Amino acid sequence: MNSSQGDILIGIDAGTSVIKAVGFDLSGRQLGAASVPNSYDAGPQGAATQDMARTWADCAAALRGLAERIPDLAARTA
Repeated sequence: MNSSQGDILIGIDAGTSVIKAVGFDLSGRQLGAASVPNSYDAGPQGAATQDMARTWADCAAALRGLAERIPDLAARTA
């Protein structure tokens, strides 16, 4: 497939402990992954609170890390 046709899908998992970005080809094969530690505040009765600005910044950092592992990621993303 021509890389200009968008041959990569990206999944993001923004969990409480780690934010992961994973790139897959269109058949579902993993091409690369990157992760960034996440932080949260523990509240009463097991509640977890995340700063959404921080979470967004960490998602962007994980995506930059993924881009370092997969050539032309931005241009190839479906």
